Amino acid sequence: MIRAACVLACAAAFAPTRPKLAALSRTTPLSRTDAVSKLTEKEKQEKFWQGDWVCADCGYVYDKRIFGGRYFEEQTYGFKCPQCSGPRRRYAKMVGDTVGVTLDGGDGPILFWSGVGFLVTIAIGVWISNSDF
Repeated sequence: MIRAACVLACAAAFAPTRPKLAALSRTTPLSRTDAVSKLTEKEKQEKFWQGDWVCADCGYVYDKRIFGGRYFEEQTYGFKCPQCSGPRRRYAKMVGDTVGVTLDGGDGPILFWSGVGFLVTIAIGVWISNSDF
């Protein structure tokens, strides 16, 4: 009996609360799509990526003409790849023939520090195996 009361008390204490809908509708700022829709076409061309977006899972290239002239950045968070149903976050920018390369160093720093970490791990393993504990 005491155990059941404790379980119910814990469940009530950690249950998520539901916000009131009336309070949310008046205090919610403009959504992302509302702010984007107020931009002019020239501002959109300056702000949004003019190259191609490619799905990293299947290689599908996003074409804004198919999606009613919407830039990839204007797609909502529920957008999925039409070919493989991959989520929006799996798309990467295509620069030339390379996908996902950034202009701030690319993968060089990541590969360098991964190699350093690997060598440090090997050095620690050798040191521990040769020491007398």
